[in-house]
Amino acid sequence: MKGLRDRGAATLQLMAVTTTLTAMILLPVALASGEALLPATATGWLKLLGLAWISHAAGQGLIAYALAHLPAGFSSVGLLFQPLMAALFAWVLLGESLSVLQAVGGLVVLAGIALARRGSAS
Repeated sequence: MKGLRDRGAATLQLMAVTTTLTAMILLPVALASGEALLPATATGWLKLLGLAWISHAAGQGLIAYALAHLPAGFSSVGLLFQPLMAALFAWVLLGESLSVLQAVGGLVVLAGIALARRGSAS
């Protein structure tokens, strides 16, 4: 992704290609699962659209955009922040518990990101 961004590929173009390829690969898997693929209620559709716009379009789009402006090494380590934030949101918003090992792992990830940031600034 970084190489394509460095060669001038637009974020929207990269997102369109990667989304299409991923959908082509995952559609047969989803169909084979036997599960319903489309929501049955209006609330389900709102949740699906929210995930599409917030998680995919905004989140992944911003990552693709940032790859053109940040060093690849820092970007790859910085992406480790995503599961850390997912666990934090699950704890705060959904009341899920975090084990001591998970909390320590989160601190290790934060320390790694700090070290990578310091290393990329030199």
